Amino acid sequence: MKFREIFQFELRYQLRHFSTWIYVAIPPLFVLLLTKIVNPADYGANVNATFFIVSGTVFAGLVWLLSAGAIAGNSASRDFQTGLHPLMYAAPISKLDYLGGRFIAAFVLNTLIQLTIPVFFLVSIYVLGIQQGTLGPFQPEAYLTTFFYLAFTNTFVVTACQFSVAVQERRAIGAYIGSILVFPIISHIIGLSVAESSGNRDLWRLIDLSGINLIPDIESLLPVEKNTRLLGLEGLFLWNRLLWFGVALGLLVYTYSRFRFSHPVESTFWSRIKRRRRTHKTAISEPGLAGRTTITVPQINLDFGCATYVAQIRTIAGSSFRMIAKSRFGLTVMAFFALQRVLFAQGNLRLLGVPQIPTTANMLSVLTASLSDVGNALTIIPMLIVFYAGELVWRAREARVNRISDTFPVSEWAHFLGKFLGLGLIILIWLFFLLMAGMFTQLYEGYTHFEFDVYLKALFGFQLTDYLLFALLALAVHVVVNQKYLGHLVVLIVYVSIAFASRIGIEHNLFIYAGDPGWSYTDMRGFAPNVVPWLWFKLYWAGWALLLAVVARLLWVRSMLEGFGRRVGLLCHRFTRQTAITTGVATGVTLLSGAYIFYNTNVVNNYNAASDVAEHYAHYEQNYKKYNDIPQPRLTETRLSVELYPSQRKADLRSTYKLVNHSNVSIDSIHLTTKLGVETGAVTFDRPTSRVLADNELSYHIYKLAKPLQPGDSLQLNFEVHYHAKGFRNKGVATSVIPNGTYFVNHDWMPEIGYQPSLELRPMIQRKKYGLSPRIIPSPFNTASKAILDGQELVNFEAIIGTEQDQTAVAPGALLKKWTKDGRNYFQYATSAPTRNTYSFFSADYVVRERTWVDSSASPKRGIAIKIYHHSSHTENIDRVERSILASLKYYTTKFGPYPYNHLTIVERSGAGALNAEPTTIDYGENFTLSNFKAHPNALDIVYFGMAHEVSHQWWGAAQLTPAPVQGEILLAETLANYSGLNVLEENYGDEQVQKLRSLWRDSYEVPRERASPPLLLANNSFLGYRKGPLALYALTRYIGKERVNDALRQLLAKHGSGQPPLPTSLNLYQELKAVTPDSLHNLLKDYFEKNTYWQLKTEEVTTQQLDKNSWQVTLKLDARKVIVNGSGTEKSLPMNDWIEIGIFAPNDSSKPLHLQKHRIQSGSQTITVNVAEKPNRAGIDPNYLLFDLDPDDNTRQVN
Repeated sequence: MKFREIFQFELRYQLRHFSTWIYVAIPPLFVLLLTKIVNPADYGANVNATFFIVSGTVFAGLVWLLSAGAIAGNSASRDFQTGLHPLMYAAPISKLDYLGGRFIAAFVLNTLIQLTIPVFFLVSIYVLGIQQGTLGPFQPEAYLTTFFYLAFTNTFVVTACQFSVAVQERRAIGAYIGSILVFPIISHIIGLSVAESSGNRDLWRLIDLSGINLIPDIESLLPVEKNTRLLGLEGLFLWNRLLWFGVALGLLVYTYSRFRFSHPVESTFWSRIKRRRRTHKTAISEPGLAGRTTITVPQINLDFGCATYVAQIRTIAGSSFRMIAKSRFGLTVMAFFALQRVLFAQGNLRLLGVPQIPTTANMLSVLTASLSDVGNALTIIPMLIVFYAGELVWRAREARVNRISDTFPVSEWAHFLGKFLGLGLIILIWLFFLLMAGMFTQLYEGYTHFEFDVYLKALFGFQLTDYLLFALLALAVHVVVNQKYLGHLVVLIVYVSIAFASRIGIEHNLFIYAGDPGWSYTDMRGFAPNVVPWLWFKLYWAGWALLLAVVARLLWVRSMLEGFGRRVGLLCHRFTRQTAITTGVATGVTLLSGAYIFYNTNVVNNYNAASDVAEHYAHYEQNYKKYNDIPQPRLTETRLSVELYPSQRKADLRSTYKLVNHSNVSIDSIHLTTKLGVETGAVTFDRPTSRVLADNELSYHIYKLAKPLQPGDSLQLNFEVHYHAKGFRNKGVATSVIPNGTYFVNHDWMPEIGYQPSLELRPMIQRKKYGLSPRIIPSPFNTASKAILDGQELVNFEAIIGTEQDQTAVAPGALLKKWTKDGRNYFQYATSAPTRNTYSFFSADYVVRERTWVDSSASPKRGIAIKIYHHSSHTENIDRVERSILASLKYYTTKFGPYPYNHLTIVERSGAGALNAEPTTIDYGENFTLSNFKAHPNALDIVYFGMAHEVSHQWWGAAQLTPAPVQGEILLAETLANYSGLNVLEENYGDEQVQKLRSLWRDSYEVPRERASPPLLLANNSFLGYRKGPLALYALTRYIGKERVNDALRQLLAKHGSGQPPLPTSLNLYQELKAVTPDSLHNLLKDYFEKNTYWQLKTEEVTTQQLDKNSWQVTLKLDARKVIVNGSGTEKSLPMNDWIEIGIFAPNDSSKPLHLQKHRIQSGSQTITVNVAEKPNRAGIDPNYLLFDLDPDDNTRQVN
């Protein structure tokens, strides 16, 4: 046989099988679903834009990967697995013809499957009309370049890897192992870990085969470019393709060189030792020809009782375990994965780039993941379960001993349970590897507080249960499907459907296999409060799993009974009394536990899918938006009595509001918006009223006043709120009130005055669905918006809080009094000055650190009482928190003005999460103070900076300067807070820490982003507010000086810090900055704030010449360009005549430049000559990255 004949035979053989056509159908179906549910307009692209085609091809390619292994593995190993290899190996065939024909056939077939992806993009868009969004001009090149540069290359590389491993292993499972090695391990896990530990994401882009990293690259393009620009084979993407193409060719050459037309014989050192031992034993035991041996046949008593049944299961389990354990990848893959967890621990445990202390809670976040978390590296375990489940089910048939073994007196139950237990033992070993990885990581990082019991509960309780349920599902599917590769595909499709259930509209865990409310572990609350609902859901799914086991037992393949119809015909015979009892027990467990779950999630608690919640708020807006502009009294005083019962998950609130009519018209009715999830009790007023509207469904109520409230008059509103978490919800137990770590915000529970625009739907696609007009954020020029407080009124606040005896309750204000009554602790709090109407309540077993800071600039001097409430074991960085608070109060008071209160409270709340600032109160999640500075003393002090940022909110955004709810609002809160925190960091740590922080911001900034965004004055997202804004303010200090910028902020606060309308906007900030900026730099100010400006600066060449002993002439050849990009993506070049830094640095100390001055730079190429006193090493333009340059790597270069 020649190459052509082998190729044609292989292609025809594969195409004759029904399973192949199923593999062909999967990617097109995914494409049809993608074009139906995804709207590219949300990403600024047309439905037929390159961006959407590339994204769809990447994800459809991952789906294709599920079937690629079946085709490549079958081609590579079929002769060996069918036993035909002796005949084929004896035939007059060359290695090149044999391997080449089969590989090319698999490659062509996989290419045809990949080709269905662009074809069905065209069909769905242009033939079926299934599309979301706008249709742009037809570009055939967009489909061709995406296919050939991305899909075609991936097909060649993946097929080569799968084929090579399968040939070496002489088993089809090798193809799947090849898939795991290439995609999850090398391309994703190793690539991501290397990138995170090195801080260089380009390494991941270089290693990534799938093309996932192409998506953010394309996402950063302008809308016009997304719709018109083609995928280019250039830059890192070109090197990525060449790298993987080389790897694939190398594997094929290696496979060709190693392949022999012979039976496999182990040639390793240990295999030779074993063969010698076997030969030696055989030689000793051989008797002479004349020797005779008498053999007595033992008398066997047949016993088919329970002991024999257990022994059979134990034997099959042991054999199954040994088969996987001794396989080349059974334990090595997970051992390697566990080693990778240790080696890259610093990259896995980081908070904003800063290494974290490897507490057990932190380690569990790395070592555990739910089945639905497909983006986690632990996805490798379900993938291995899928493949080894198939290996166990097909083991006897592929070894061709099933005709013998199936005649043994072993029941189908013993076969199934034995294989399940064997797979379970392997999973147990895998999890043990992870446990050891966690503890070794802790030891390596110098952490010795091992919580072995927590590891056992998490890994061998919660995590193991999920994997065992999935393993049973995988085994059952393989038994029922009875086609190995199709079984793999079906199980993987089920796995993907578990992961993306919510995306396809399935949200209730009763309908998601192995679904549960989730679990978590934190130091403050342990595993509470979701353990009980988790157990109920697992009991429910254990019932379903047992029913699957019954189905697998009934349809188990024995001997020649392989057809589905023949197996169904044996159901009556196999449905024995034991099976009936098992089925009844499983059905009872499923029904009873399911009923109890349904009672809790849908009867005791209201079950609301995401669509139900969106519909609720859409109807709220549709019915009551009309009341948005009617005058309502303003809240000026709040008095609260709060009773917390954490162990009962219960709370009762009684409150009194004082409402004042600050409008110039009389008010005849009071409108209230109550909150979902709590019971709002009787609402009463201090004057006659009648309720004219009680919409409990949409939580809107109107009370008619017997006598209208005149301007300047006030009234008193009394109400009660009751919260009692009964049972559990589909998403678990509500965490507002829990045994240790109670936390809730007033806006979550307490009724609010008037219609609440903050409850309106925001996503455009949802608003369009419900017929709502686009939600437009007002312009900063909108005068009316400056009068909107939107729930941020200044109020006098007082509260008395009762909690359980072992806990401390915390609320805004100074602690006036505390006492114990009836076994409960009570605390009275009050603010020393009016505070915003946003505040939180806490209750936990806290340790309190107290300190007083004296404001010596005040006359007379006054003390600020500081209290830090934290968990008893989280003491590592409390000193840093305290130092940051004291330094921040000193700096901000000196530079911006006095702190308005006589108290400041810092509270740790349970669970992970960011920091949050309210007037007089700052709270933070458990992981905030767990940065590992002991092992990494030179790391960015993110704890110090983070607390300085939050303290600054007592001046910007939370307590004093309250921005109007318009575009650019985030600039007056988060930008000023980040800038202020940076100054405190610099004041106390110096420039080194500042540059580390700026580097963190720039790294976030340089992640490919869409340049088409509003200017900073109209900032509307976190990236502009937290990153670009503070970078601009810092750069401005380098041009005009820090004191001038601080003076501008002090003036801003002096003019607009009252918190009363008219509220300030970003235009007020810009006006103050402009007042302190020299006229010569007004254009720079415009570039930073008025325009969305980018610079493209490049140092093309740097040369130097020694003039004399202490004089060197440095010549820099530069290229400069400046562009502005508007919101629609239109790019326009601007002429340059800008002052830009030129830096020249010595070899040994780059922090002290030989020359760092600003020069006039024009557009285009130019040459600058500078004399310095030492021999330079590096030089360039804008070395401190003060200008927004999306490619700053070419700003400086080595001196020639």
